[in-house]
This record gives sequence, C-alpha cells and structure tokens, in this order.
Amino acid sequence: MNKAISAAAAIMMCAAAFAREASMRVVKSEPLRQAEMSERWTPFSLNIITPVGIPCFGFDWDVRGLEIGLGNYHPVFDGWQIGLVNVADDFRGLQLGVVNYSHKMYGVQIGVVNVIEDNDIPFLPILNCYF
Repeated sequence: MNKAISAAAAIMMCAAAFAREASMRVVKSEPLRQAEMSERWTPFSLNIITPVGIPCFGFDWDVRGLEIGLGNYHPVFDGWQIGLVNVADDFRGLQLGVVNYSHKMYGVQIGVVNVIEDNDIPFLPILNCYF
C-alpha cells in the first residue's frame, strides 16, 4: 500500500514538473485551434472537481493527455477524460463517464448520458461519436 502511494505521488510530481516546463513551449500544430488553447498545458490531471486537483494550476491550464476526476471541465481538450461528469466546449478524444457533454467534438463518448451539441443527433445513451 505504501509503495502504491509513493509511486502515485512520484507520478504526480513528475506531471507537475512537466507541466511547468511545458508552459514555456508553444505547439505550432493546428493553427485554428491554437488561438483557443492556452500555452500552458500538462499531460495529466487528477482532480476531484476541476480545478481542485493535481496539478492544481486552475482553469488557465489545458490538459493534453489524460484527465481523471469526479467532475472534469476544460474549454478546449485533447485526450481522454475519465470521470463521473465530463464537460468540454471543444473536445478531441475519448470521454468516459456517467455524463459526457461537449459542444464540438471529434471523438467518442461512452456513458449513460452523452451529448454532443454540434451533432445531427445531439443525445445518445451508451455511445455517441462525431468525426
């Protein structure tokens, strides 16, 4: 048990250090979405309800990778959101949770309630996707 806690703490500290380093870099891909995304990002986020979590940088950090939490929210997100409630305005990737919501999406939602506003059929239970 202690080894698992130590390993989890080490992973979170590495993610926080990477997030600080990554804030100095600017990704040049996808020029249309780049204006919407923050220059400050992290590859991993573990939170209770965004922005309360690790790394705890608030709403001005984007997650490009994996976000795990009870309630996840980011305006622009690339990667996987895993939680009870997942919300994003512009999402690319996988949302896995009880309630998944996105205004624009390029990816898959798996859960009880799945909503993609900018879709021909905005609500589907179990599985919803848009490509």
